[in-house]
Amino acid sequence: MSWDRLKFEELYLVPSRNGLTKPSRIRGKGFKFINMGELFAYDRIKNPDMALVPLTDKEKMTHSIEENDLLFARQSIVLSGAGKCSIVKEVDELTVYDSHIIRVRLNGELCNPDFYFYYFKTPYCNIKSLVQQGVQAGIRGKELAKLEIDYPPISTQKRIADILSAYDDLIENNLKRIKLLEQAAQNIYKEWFVNLRFPGHETTSINEETGLPEGWEEQTAFDLFDIKGGSQPPKSKWSDELKEGYVRMVQIRDYKTDTYIAYVKDTNKLRKCNKVDVMIARYGASVGRICWGIEGAYNVALAKIIPYDKAYLEYIRWYVKSYYFQESLVSMTQRAAQDGFNKDTFKSLDVIIPPKEIVQKFGDIVYPMLKQMLLLEEQNQKLKAARDILLPRLMNRTIEV
Repeated sequence: MSWDRLKFEELYLVPSRNGLTKPSRIRGKGFKFINMGELFAYDRIKNPDMALVPLTDKEKMTHSIEENDLLFARQSIVLSGAGKCSIVKEVDELTVYDSHIIRVRLNGELCNPDFYFYYFKTPYCNIKSLVQQGVQAGIRGKELAKLEIDYPPISTQKRIADILSAYDDLIENNLKRIKLLEQAAQNIYKEWFVNLRFPGHETTSINEETGLPEGWEEQTAFDLFDIKGGSQPPKSKWSDELKEGYVRMVQIRDYKTDTYIAYVKDTNKLRKCNKVDVMIARYGASVGRICWGIEGAYNVALAKIIPYDKAYLEYIRWYVKSYYFQESLVSMTQRAAQDGFNKDTFKSLDVIIPPKEIVQKFGDIVYPMLKQMLLLEEQNQKLKAARDILLPRLMNRTIEV
């Protein structure tokens, strides 16, 4: 059965609207404000942490968002980002959105918003034909409204959306489990090594000179581990084909990466990491951020943390993720001419070093948590791959539903 075609605006419940301009100097208090960071970080927006802004009564009425609103990137510094679509899935309080975003509120009696969220992920929507390239790439709300789109029966829309959203539901559940595992490991680290309520603390005496339990020492981070920066392949080695992966950092988020993956013809002479290695961003806006779960050659923007004693790896992993380490490192790098660090930086960062038997017990508990996190992330990559294979086939009717 062929699908009808119509103009996108024929499905609107209300006219589309651009967001609000709220400069950074007035942010900090007020109401939730979705900006481009949230739009690009989340396909399905469910109350993430975001900036707060003051609002007038009129702005509250005209620019609030509701569940199932579609949000389009009106402008982007890169061509591929213009027209990017996300869908709002949860709103727990009054929330508005940035001026670089177009809000589209669809009529739920005429269409399924989830279907069109997925539809705008495919080439068949032809939204890229609206993109104009200037200082920034962008689309206009008026032209988006006039865009001709496919319009299958609403029952078909719902079946397709249900199939695809089942994958995203599983991915989100896995991400929640990963977050819980990470928080559990951080809590154990804090309890044992900050609050000093480690196994056997009740019978361990305190050294009067150091104020630490007997057998514990205060040294520097450089006494605990070294770092090894990444490497840069010559341009002649780069390839457009899927060969050996080479990670170029765009941003580090938590234990994993948001990356562009380049491919090179030969990574034999490049520095490499495996999934359990602790990686740290060396400079830029993400300086000090920690990740793991990547594998392959890595870029000069990253450094691998190398314990002098492998028994201390899990202790180091959660030490460098701790608030103390992050705050101290960022404070030190911000005093430099450029945000960044080198090996000498770690000679000025104090760290408590417990006896090996304590950190081994800690590792025995948290390492299985790490392995579970990595397994869940691997499952998510497979789920994403399966979803992305299905998506175009459902939209071009190769697979009938």
